[in-house]
Amino acid sequence: MRSHTKILAMTTAAILALGARPGHAADPIKIGVLMPTTGVFAVLGQRQLKGMQFAVDEAGGVVAGRPLVMIQEDTEGKPDVGVSKTRKLVLSDKVEIMTGEINSAVALAVYPYLSQQKIPYVISNAAANAITGEKCDRYVFRASYSSAQITEPMGLWSAKNGPKSMYVLASDYVAPHEYVAAFKKGYEAGGGKIVGEEYTPFDRTQDYGPYISQARAANPGGVFAVYFAGEALLFVKQYESYGLKATVPLYGPIGITPPVLRAAQGPAALGVISPSNYVKELDTPVNRAFVAAFRAKFNEDPEEFAVMAYDSMRFIIEALRARNGDTKDRAALADAIEKVSYVGPRGPMSMAKNHQATQNVYIVKTVKEGDGVGFEVIATYPNFVDPVQGCPFNDAK
Repeated sequence: MRSHTKILAMTTAAILALGARPGHAADPIKIGVLMPTTGVFAVLGQRQLKGMQFAVDEAGGVVAGRPLVMIQEDTEGKPDVGVSKTRKLVLSDKVEIMTGEINSAVALAVYPYLSQQKIPYVISNAAANAITGEKCDRYVFRASYSSAQITEPMGLWSAKNGPKSMYVLASDYVAPHEYVAAFKKGYEAGGGKIVGEEYTPFDRTQDYGPYISQARAANPGGVFAVYFAGEALLFVKQYESYGLKATVPLYGPIGITPPVLRAAQGPAALGVISPSNYVKELDTPVNRAFVAAFRAKFNEDPEEFAVMAYDSMRFIIEALRARNGDTKDRAALADAIEKVSYVGPRGPMSMAKNHQATQNVYIVKTVKEGDGVGFEVIATYPNFVDPVQGCPFNDAK
């Protein structure tokens, strides 16, 4: 098996720091990065790596005189590969802290070993509720979101501002089921009614016509759909081509019309309403500066995957600063991550007791932006705390 090891972050500042005192160079802080760069999640992985690199460079590549070095391993989005690469990072590369991962199955597979080794792990994307619920851990944190945290506000907003009935269409695997459950919780609590739901075979459905027809027959006020990547591209285009969008508005997590797909989706992406923890259009001084700097560095706009990865590294860097670069006491380093608080591109950021980042959740609508499609923020749920229950130490601390 190919290793796909990459040492990603040794900035000019870090190199200078290493050479500043010949014979007395500070030991680098080795940060292990689990990230799929091949396979189905490769595009998202590459975007996350850019966000992490931006955070390291923004910090000057050094904390308390110690250079920051990211050592990345390709998990391929596979749990067994992730476990193997994690052990390699810990035993061979001697990393002192970890971050990364797109796929929840990989994150759930690797974190017990990291916890056993007392190595703090800040997850940059994996959204499974269990990570901050019944499987929460002393050494595991998440800078992205849980499925419930990002989607329950969508249900609350839709019940108050959207149609009074919805039909659900979603891909049939764990994450979409979690998104749907959270949406239904918020929607039904506000008086909304689900008039039907159907789960389509994951990665095998090419024609969504029969499912769209079932939704039409239920005569809903709207459709809540959960699809990502290639499935989202097909579904959104077919939803319009079958004529339902003209009379039944489409709702769903932002993965249904993400920036990476909107050019290919074209006008079919317009008018969709979604929840998100970040869009580049956020009109705050911090975000405007971040977007300008990100564009200058990578010649592209940031989107939620890059920003969640940026924040995962930002939590690490802020904790390292609070510890003055000391990584020997891993329990103290975990305590420092718990206490991190700052205002970033997404808005205010901090960790809840179950180690899920508390953050703003935005309700956004896809609108025409020049020759393309952009986002308009239509509502904000500020400082939204993860609603996932079951974490044993959530009430004990």
